[in-house]
Amino acid sequence: MRQPEEPPMINFAALLSKPFLRIDEAAILLDVTPRTVQRFMEQGSIQYKRLPGGHRRVLTESVKKYL
Repeated sequence: MRQPEEPPMINFAALLSKPFLRIDEAAILLDVTPRTVQRFMEQGSIQYKRLPGGHRRVLTESVKKYL
């Protein structure tokens, strides 16, 4: 029988040292779903920046206040 794979280790210090985070990275730090992070962004609870291609990046500083 095949053994289940362990999830990869997350380097929280490396994530917190970045100026911007992807939505999935912010979700990992906050222990919520990516959709919840999107809702926080829509509500103005978490600040973000929109990139030229339309993608959004979360300001790490706005995530740190919830940790």
